[in-house]
Amino acid sequence: MNLISNMLSIFKWLFVRLPLGFSVPFTAASLWWVLAGFKRLNDAVVNLSTAAAVDRLQSELPGGIAQVLIANLGAFFHGAIVIALFTLGFLVAYNAAALINWVLLWANLKPIRFATGSPWTPAPVASPSPDPFANVRKIGIVLAGGGAKGAFQAGSMKAIYQFLADHNALRKVKVISCTSIGSWNALFWLADLILSGQGNASVHRLWWKSISVKALAAPIWYIPFARNAFLSSEPWRRVFDHIFLQPDVRKRILESDIHFYLTRSDVQSGELTCATNNPRPPAMSKIKYDILNVENGAARFLSDLRVSVFASMDLPPLFPYVRDRGGLFEDGGVIDNVPISFPANDGCDLIFILPLNADFEQAPNNTSIVARLFRVMDVRQGVLERNGFKMIYLYNELAALREYVDSLQALTPIPRVPQSASLASALARRNKPIAVFAVCPQKSFVQGTLNTLELWKNQQAETAFEVMEEATKSILTDFKFDRPQEAIRVALVSKTGGVVWDDNF
Repeated sequence: MNLISNMLSIFKWLFVRLPLGFSVPFTAASLWWVLAGFKRLNDAVVNLSTAAAVDRLQSELPGGIAQVLIANLGAFFHGAIVIALFTLGFLVAYNAAALINWVLLWANLKPIRFATGSPWTPAPVASPSPDPFANVRKIGIVLAGGGAKGAFQAGSMKAIYQFLADHNALRKVKVISCTSIGSWNALFWLADLILSGQGNASVHRLWWKSISVKALAAPIWYIPFARNAFLSSEPWRRVFDHIFLQPDVRKRILESDIHFYLTRSDVQSGELTCATNNPRPPAMSKIKYDILNVENGAARFLSDLRVSVFASMDLPPLFPYVRDRGGLFEDGGVIDNVPISFPANDGCDLIFILPLNADFEQAPNNTSIVARLFRVMDVRQGVLERNGFKMIYLYNELAALREYVDSLQALTPIPRVPQSASLASALARRNKPIAVFAVCPQKSFVQGTLNTLELWKNQQAETAFEVMEEATKSILTDFKFDRPQEAIRVALVSKTGGVVWDDNF
């Protein structure tokens, strides 16, 4: 059964998930190599190469030593050359197939099957019920990274967008902070493609319903020790142009008053950098900003936005580094997978946070080195997300302390001047306590539906979208946005749509 399962998996990858422009020539070349090509080249090369290696050994070493080594290593030389030659044939087949597929891609012979549409927001409607956002001044959205798990995030985004629209609060969203797939999802919010005015599925939902590896990535040339990636995101970049460069969509993005923060990792310095349209972003230690300015021209702004999004989504080691402004960048989730600090420092008093790693509990594997390495990565990613949530507590504690100090200062005839630079900096902060609404899929839901790299599971992505949308709707209805939060609670959603609250996220 394992053999049949493995063969079916290989067939799916070659003829369902990967582009046929690559799979067909690669399969044909590989079969020719196994059935005929290798034998011909083996007969012509291996014996001659082995003899040449032996002759070189005899000429370089004293006679007695050379004879001993030749007697014992002749078979080794022969076997090593056979293995190297056999592997070389598949490497040539791979690169030739990648070249053919690349030619088809650049000749625009591959149609883009993702839907496009026009921006749309519901008209404000007066509601007799109390406004849940009456005391909220500025709203931020935080979209975590997680590859294909972005489908869960997208469903929650739709519910939040609709809820804000129903209460005439969309205009209060002033910050979107995101990384990796969160940066891609953020584009749909900036372009107002989350809902559809025709009553059918939105462009955002249809995108997740239509995901496939071959529509988003293409194999590229690979030579061991000369390249550290296997895929190009060029098809995905063309999808960006297809959806977001439509005249009415690009106009909406250019005119948006939302400050976006698209994070990415600087490969050389190991520090977090951020592309933003905020001309005066908040100063933060070890954060470098690349300012995207509409006044420099629409074409340049959108080109820079495109580069910034794909730098943020540059998941290692699948895609090559993104080169921008003289630097090399990769996925922002490498450093900070839930970039909460940007909306917190940009004055938001309510933040919607959509993480994608509910927990990282797992039975230890004592036999596999690869499983152990992946386990380390999984734990690290989960810890990064929880550290992001700890930032909210620090901001709220600082806000409470500052209010307390201000009340004491009001009772003092002569206010004291802080003697410490750190104290002066803390007291200079003007942020109010931050309320948090956070929802995340349970780990079992993710494992039973689609995980980070499974960008071919479009049916499962649609399920993830729908379940998270309905669950988030139900939570929003009962959530008290106007109450101070002593502790941050994260709603965890199961595959059946059930919700449990995690008080120790």
